[in-house]
Amino acid sequence: MIFSKIVPYEEIIKKLDKKEDKIAIISCNTCARTCGNGGISKLNELGLRLIRDGYYVTDEAVILYVCSEPMLREAKLDLEANTIIVLSCSAGWASLTRNFPDKKVLQVTEDIGLVMTDTDKEIFKVIMPYKNHESEMGKEYRINTGEPLVGEKIKVRCV
Repeated sequence: MIFSKIVPYEEIIKKLDKKEDKIAIISCNTCARTCGNGGISKLNELGLRLIRDGYYVTDEAVILYVCSEPMLREAKLDLEANTIIVLSCSAGWASLTRNFPDKKVLQVTEDIGLVMTDTDKEIFKVIMPYKNHESEMGKEYRINTGEPLVGEKIKVRCV
């Protein structure tokens, strides 16, 4: 699973134009939700905040795997928007840019690395950090919130 973190709200709105942008928010309901920056709750949270701050949000959708082009086609997105905010990893962002070439597609997350999950313990652990995120190696987080945890809960034996 890919672990990504959402950028601060202030960085998101720097990429938006209140007068010109009609915004759709598309959220991944798998990796991004598990990492705490996607799913219905984060979509609603971001959408409400943008609306309160005077942005025009036209569409919202939660898709099981945003990186899956067949799922995007199956969702039959008929977007009124000219701007899409993607709550997913870079694979989901790439999928949306390919499927909506006429729209401004904003990636608002940063990929950290690959993780393993223990759904019984509701934890995920970084096992293969990407370049510039090596310090994340071995760190553990709470599933669905991305809250950092203290102490090792998932033991990994490398051979």
